[in-house]
Amino acid sequence: MTANVFREDIEKCLESGMNGHVGKPLDFDEVLASLRKCLKKARQPA
Repeated sequence: MTANVFREDIEKCLESGMNGHVGKPLDFDEVLASLRKCLKKARQPA
């Protein structure tokens, strides 16, 4: 989660290995969707 929401900032976050990007101000539905996506990946067998 960050206040940096310019396209360049988002790309830097993702390139550095972050799983996603949620910018401020928070959209609670976006936060939940991002968490569900990460949790779903974590549950998949390696």
